[in-house]
Amino acid sequence: MPRALSYPALYYPVFLLALVLVFLSARAVVVPSFELQPLPVNDYSVRRCAMAGADGTRVLRLLDAVYLEGSVLFHRWCESPAFAAHFGALESRSVHRDYFNLRELHESRYDLVLAKPELIEGAVVAGAGVPYRMIAQYRAYGSQLVALSGKPELTREWLVGRTIGLLDDPNSVSAYQVPISALRERGLMDVADITYFRSYREMYRALFAHRVDAIASIVSDEGPQSELQVPDGLVLAENLPGPAWFASRELIDSAAYCTVIEGIARFGEETRVDFFRDIRVEVPCGE
Repeated sequence: MPRALSYPALYYPVFLLALVLVFLSARAVVVPSFELQPLPVNDYSVRRCAMAGADGTRVLRLLDAVYLEGSVLFHRWCESPAFAAHFGALESRSVHRDYFNLRELHESRYDLVLAKPELIEGAVVAGAGVPYRMIAQYRAYGSQLVALSGKPELTREWLVGRTIGLLDDPNSVSAYQVPISALRERGLMDVADITYFRSYREMYRALFAHRVDAIASIVSDEGPQSELQVPDGLVLAENLPGPAWFASRELIDSAAYCTVIEGIARFGEETRVDFFRDIRVEVPCGE
């Protein structure tokens, strides 16, 4: 039989050349279609809208450190003829409390601030406080641990093999400070398997998706239409001060104040979270 020609020394160079050609061809076709475009530089925590039929040009600036249902408030105020009579636009900024900047308050960069009272009152030193006044406050609340499989227990036996969800915010009294203190006081920090979440919404979703066994929650009597409806849990603390609205002295003294305080009350009537329906006005319109 005739012997087949064999050139083993050429196999590898030819193979590598073919591989390089395939790679270059694929790169020329694929890379342009998947080239990433740079995102525009924006502050994505800020929402802004022009008031419908606005008569003025002043911007109503709101700082939200509670992460309330901003969409309901935002749309209602933007579409309100009463607000349009005083303001040309609404600018709302949501900020995690880890990034709550007191300098912005001392410089009066906002007309309205929604925050826990301790964040604002902590800025008061020897009477030299920030130029804001509390105008309305939501009711006091409590802190509890809730689970879908019965009431939690702060014991080693109950905690072993279970995961607790807390808020990744040391400034949160109900969802971080109180539960951490309760675990520490009982010597259970080494037993607890804790998962931290950046928002209440993520934490609640994790509970109902069974990704955690229990979470820290406010004590409330939320109704069936509320987004925060949870079973009864293990109460850890009661009578914690509720979040509050603070207004600049300039806004309180302006003709727009009555519209603002009425808008806050109207938000309470439309929100899907029962907690935000119970509010006490500290500075009534016309005071």
